[in-house]
Amino acid sequence: MDLSRREYCLLAVGATVFPLGYWSASSSSSRPARSDRRLSQYHSTLVDGLTPGHIDWNGRKWRCAMGSTWNKGMDHSLRLAPNRARFEIREGKENRGPADDAKKRRSEIRFPKSPRLPNDVPLWGAMSFVHHQWDDPAGMAGNWGGVHGQLHIGSKFGGSPAVAFRRTRRGAFAITTRGERDPEGSRRYERPLPFDAVHSLVYRVVLSPSNGALHVWLNGDSVLDLRGVSIGSRDAGCYWSVGCYYSGGISCPIVAEYGDHIYPGLADLSSRIRFRPDWRPA
Repeated sequence: MDLSRREYCLLAVGATVFPLGYWSASSSSSRPARSDRRLSQYHSTLVDGLTPGHIDWNGRKWRCAMGSTWNKGMDHSLRLAPNRARFEIREGKENRGPADDAKKRRSEIRFPKSPRLPNDVPLWGAMSFVHHQWDDPAGMAGNWGGVHGQLHIGSKFGGSPAVAFRRTRRGAFAITTRGERDPEGSRRYERPLPFDAVHSLVYRVVLSPSNGALHVWLNGDSVLDLRGVSIGSRDAGCYWSVGCYYSGGISCPIVAEYGDHIYPGLADLSSRIRFRPDWRPA
């Protein structure tokens, strides 16, 4: 289903009715890397020294939450290619969104525009990613770890995300969920995952405060299959954010690159499960 966001039809799925204009998605592949030559494939997002509050990438106009939106000259926060994005946070209180407290470190883009993600229908999303090796693993172990993709709960319920893909403070890859009947949240998966390697992630989520579901495939393997759990709130209002968010601080630069990105939508992505990204890290 390939629909423009300008269309505003109503679609009924089971008992759920929601605006259809939301469900366009696109995928792509590209090759990120750390060397100066390859980084030059990215372009700066700075305009008069700042990253704009909203920016076009991968078929959407995203809201930017990062230090470069309110501190001049921070070219590292977000660099883009047509189908690839590179995020970086560094130590220093300027490396955060303008509304964040001084300890948080954030460089994210998000899409909170209405209509937001509905409850009680299967939503599929996908991306490939590289998390660069931390320069100070011992120092990072003294912090909290961070988030590299989240379904943010934008309703009054607020707080930690409904679904988050994380690096723990010791560098493991983790998946968490949270909902009205699980207000403290639950860690559903945690395993080692190499840094400096390209990984492919596909997920299928049903947002529901009482009967949610989450199936995640990582590099072609099913690593998580939850059913009948609390994910999100009755008010719905979830939306996707991607980048780097470390709420407990960091001790070294954190770099993440993304490609092949598909925003959560109705399109069945089961054909993407065995997908192999066509790019490599530096």
